[in-house]
Amino acid sequence: MRTIHEIKKEEQEKYNQLFKECLVFWAFSNEQFVENKTPLQDGEKYVSIGAGGYLPKSNVGKLTEGMKSIRAWHKAEIKKSKDLRREFILYALNNHECFYTGDYTDAFYTLGKGYTKKEVYQVYQAEVEKNRELVH
Repeated sequence: MRTIHEIKKEEQEKYNQLFKECLVFWAFSNEQFVENKTPLQDGEKYVSIGAGGYLPKSNVGKLTEGMKSIRAWHKAEIKKSKDLRREFILYALNNHECFYTGDYTDAFYTLGKGYTKKEVYQVYQAEVEKNRELVH
């Protein structure tokens, strides 16, 4: 069985390939915009996708559909195993430093549809208890 880290790595590779195909680039200043911009067709314009990302307007549909496809692939991979689902919840909890902050809600909202608050809380609580046992 694949690990969550292997799936996340493959997911990132899929996003990187999609961004390359859609000519997405990142810029956080006018200078970076000029340096990083990708070629445009005649009469075309760039559009912002937020977080400093830009792409030619004609590629927006391809990017949107590609991202939906990657999310569906990821969801299907996680669904294959209950253990993997739990591992993904734990990954999100750790990624959002929930055990440090004592609040699991950021991880819950990041996980999105298909995860219940109860399910995320149960994983959070089990890990808190497990770590308490290790300390005492």
